[in-house]
Amino acid sequence: MSSNKPEVTHIPAGGGIALWVPEESPAVLVDGEGPVMSSYTFAATADLTGGSLSLVDTVVPPGNGPPRHAHADEDESFFVLEGSFEVRAGGKTFVIDKGDYAFIPRGTEHVWKNIGSETARMIRIYTPGGMEKFFSAIGREAVPGEPAPRLTNKDVQRAVDGAEAHYAAKH
Repeated sequence: MSSNKPEVTHIPAGGGIALWVPEESPAVLVDGEGPVMSSYTFAATADLTGGSLSLVDTVVPPGNGPPRHAHADEDESFFVLEGSFEVRAGGKTFVIDKGDYAFIPRGTEHVWKNIGSETARMIRIYTPGGMEKFFSAIGREAVPGEPAPRLTNKDVQRAVDGAEAHYAAKH
């Protein structure tokens, strides 16, 4: 957790840390034919909030979502702005749609996926903050005005390496 005292902060629309993030890879990935990467924009980070939380605006192409995972130290909240997501967590499977909220306590194995035919969008909040460091390590810096690229084998390897480093640092 950050030791900085938070200050009043305003991040204008489109501001923050913008990343293209790989989600779960298909079993066989051919560079140039992979799924379009998701776009994550962190408007609130651990540094800005004194470690309290991280907030990420998450834009997810159809079919995208992370592999099954758990956060050892962070709770994760979801608030859907557009589209529908299937969530599997804690022995439950449910769909969250526009206006719906879901909470996943730390340590709970979970997975979520955009189940619609259109791009979906949600706000995710991590408490405490800091997940932006993990996603910065596994993603690519987004280029303003450019569409998210297709997933490559290099992206997958960076995600695997970043996840292994993250997990090793936590244990």
